[in-house]
Order: sequence, then structure tokens, then C-alpha cells
Amino acid sequence: SWTIAVKEWREWCCARTRLGWGALAILLITWSVAVPLLFSRLDAAPLAIPIAWAALPLILAGVMITDSLAGERERQTLETLLASRLSDRAIVLGKVAAITLLGWLLLLLGTLPGLLQQIITLPTAMASYSALAVVSVSAPCILLMVIVGAWLALYTASARFALLLTTAFAASLILGVTGLAFWWYTQCPSCAGEAASPLGLLFASLSLLDLALLAGLLLSVQRARLLAIG
Repeated sequence: SWTIAVKEWREWCCARTRLGWGALAILLITWSVAVPLLFSRLDAAPLAIPIAWAALPLILAGVMITDSLAGERERQTLETLLASRLSDRAIVLGKVAAITLLGWLLLLLGTLPGLLQQIITLPTAMASYSALAVVSVSAPCILLMVIVGAWLALYTASARFALLLTTAFAASLILGVTGLAFWWYTQCPSCAGEAASPLGLLFASLSLLDLALLAGLLLSVQRARLLAIG
């Protein structure tokens, strides 16, 4: 698994992609700083801001895991890995681990500048709440997106349709969490921005869901599925 994770990192972060990563970093940093300014007048801003920060990394993680599995399968580069001594589960686990770490790195890049801005311009309690929300909700959602994307990549006929379904799931997840956050605020307006709110329960629930889906993914991995095209 570690060998596959390192391979994925090298492929995504090779010298030929540095310009693209630079442009993406600028976009994420700009969005990170802009989000608190755009959402600051909303009553539910403490809930909405962490969701907005996580939106781009979430979608990008889904795109990357789809290309890593379904894309490589159609390009027939996955066969080289399958010819190695590594087990099928190790290959899938390595790819999931690598893309999850990349997703978390993008989340950090898209969150840290905005958090620093909040620390400087807003009360410390709100900045602390935003940081807690990113760790307890956004980070597990990145892993959830990668695992679901891997499921879709393995069990969808083509990379194009797998990408379509993964993007649709990412959009649904973002909209669902946003709706849940605003519903929560209408039920308890004073909870927004309070570290005592049940973020710990959300973290535990999402972590258990991630573990269950990951275990199911690894148990269901079959070579025929990894090689299936069309």
C-alpha cells in the first residue's frame, strides 16, 4: 500500500504538473480568504464558512480518485500494477490513502489562509469553531468522498460516467451538509459558533461511516472489477 501511495504522489506532483498545482494553489488561497468576507453577514456564517472552504478540495478529491482507478483502467496502465506482487487490496488501499492525503493537503491549503484572516479580524471563539469544524467534519468528508469515488470507479462501466457520478455525489454531499447546517441553525441559533455544539458526535459518526465503507470496499475488491471496461 505504501508503495502505491508513493507512486500516486509522484504522478500527481511530478515536475510537469507544477504550473497546474501553482494555479490551483492560488485559486484555493484566494477562495479561502474570500469566503469569510462573502459569508460574514450571514447569521449562520460560523457553519457556512467551513463548508465553503471544503467544497473545492472535496470535488477535487473525487476527481482524482476516479482518474486514479477508472482512468488508469481505461488507459490500461492499471495492468502494470496488477502484474506486480502487490495484492489487489493493497493497490486500492494505497490509491485511497494517497488521494485522501492529497485531499487533506488541499483542504489545509484552502482553509489556513482564511483561518489566519479570521484570527486577525474576528473573535478568537469563531476562529476556533471554524478550525474545529474543519477537523471534525470536513476532513472525514474528504475521506468519505474518496471511498465513495473508489466504489463508483470500480463498479461503473466507463471513466467518464464514473466521473459524472462522483461529481454528482460531491455536489449532493456539499448541498446536503449545507442544508443540515442551516436547519441546525434554525433549530438552535445560539449553537452556531459554539465549540460545545455536537461536532464531536458528527466526527464520530462520519469516522465510523468511513471505516465501514472502506472495509466494504477492500472486501469487495476483485481483479475482474479492476480490469473491467465497458
